[in-house]
Amino acid sequence: MFKLYSKGCEYALRLLSSLDPEMLVTRFTAQDCCRKTKIPEAFTRKTLQALSRNGILMAGSGRTGGYCLSKPPEKIAVLEIVLAVEGEDYFDACVMGKSLCSSKAPCPLHDNWMKSKKPLLKDLKQLSLLDLVKRNKHK
Repeated sequence: MFKLYSKGCEYALRLLSSLDPEMLVTRFTAQDCCRKTKIPEAFTRKTLQALSRNGILMAGSGRTGGYCLSKPPEKIAVLEIVLAVEGEDYFDACVMGKSLCSSKAPCPLHDNWMKSKKPLLKDLKQLSLLDLVKRNKHK
């Protein structure tokens, strides 16, 4: 099976797309997310911390602790979520894992990846977290 993203990215997309509409505008906890997604708490906390560290979420502590979105869900692109978890240069790496891969020294999939990458990034940039949440509610 082909997997474009890591388990951490998969969890981030599952966690955020499972938020109820009221959770999109209020604080939520790691436990709230665990209950909804059945993702183990340790992975949930690690994922939420990565999203917080990279500006997708804001974390609070104390009695009013938990997490909230850093901006409205319609302003958070799926691409931002992916890059927050995978790293800014994620889509620049060779799909076959070669350290030296370029148009001058391409891997066997280089040309195909270059053709596919641009429309994929465009789609992920246009698709918002709100779109994901809405689609998730229809299932």
